[in-house]
Amino acid sequence: MSLVLLRNLTVLPRAQWRRNYSSNQQLQPVKMDYAVYQMPHSLLKEPPIVVMHGLNLSRAHWRRVARHLAKRGSRRVLAVDARNHGLSPHNPSHTPAHMVADVLAFMKQQQLGRIVALGHSMGGRTMMTLALQQPKRVERAIFVDITPVGIPKDLFLTPALFELMQRLAPTIPTELSLSEGRKFVLPHFSSLVKRDVDLQLIIMNLRKLPSGEFAWAVNPEAIIKGWSSTVSHYEKTVKGLKPYVGPVMLIAGKQSKFVTSSSLKKMKQYFPKTKVVYLDAGHRVHQDQPNKFVDLVVNFTRG
Repeated sequence: MSLVLLRNLTVLPRAQWRRNYSSNQQLQPVKMDYAVYQMPHSLLKEPPIVVMHGLNLSRAHWRRVARHLAKRGSRRVLAVDARNHGLSPHNPSHTPAHMVADVLAFMKQQQLGRIVALGHSMGGRTMMTLALQQPKRVERAIFVDITPVGIPKDLFLTPALFELMQRLAPTIPTELSLSEGRKFVLPHFSSLVKRDVDLQLIIMNLRKLPSGEFAWAVNPEAIIKGWSSTVSHYEKTVKGLKPYVGPVMLIAGKQSKFVTSSSLKKMKQYFPKTKVVYLDAGHRVHQDQPNKFVDLVVNFTRG
């Protein structure tokens, strides 16, 4: 956990990265790593904004936006690492239901009755599931470039990519440094990933363990196992649930293929009060247009 006091940018020490596996196959929550961003003017009695990142990313990718949301808005911001990502524990189960269990356990730990649920991509679908299953716990929701149905056919994140990650890590010579290990794996992804920015996101997940071995911050095996329920057939997870009738904002990227006219129709079946806003951005809208993104969220969560 990190606590960021934005008056003087004091950061408390956080736990070191570790691999932590659980054998429990039930809906046993993991204790997610997190950071808290707050200002002296933050309204502690208001439901805070809880942010969950997308697949193969971490809360670190939200650091800049989370700081500015706390500075310019009135609410605390809590950014979490989802299970099998970042500094959070690895676990063989990776489904929306398991990730919702993690969020509910986190809310209990933090003594939060309700939250503003903000999620990007995989994190967005987790927060969708939370809002539909536990509507009284979600004051309002913000989903970033994701709907309950469909993913682009040319998405570079595929089961084949995670299978490659799984095979590669044990082959990296242990005498290499972390930077050398990242250079070692880079050419192996060239046939699957075309854009340099996407390649960098993958190799930055590589870690060097105290033993000298290499491993991934993300858990490829669990991601593959949960691919259907989390990515390709997510709607089956929420089908039949009553619509969430609270305020919802969907922030989509104009250059992204994740939000389509057909997926928007399905979105509004589950979230009838959805307000859709497009920014000139790709899938990672919050990184491409951070200032406009913060403006939208601050205005939406005011009052």
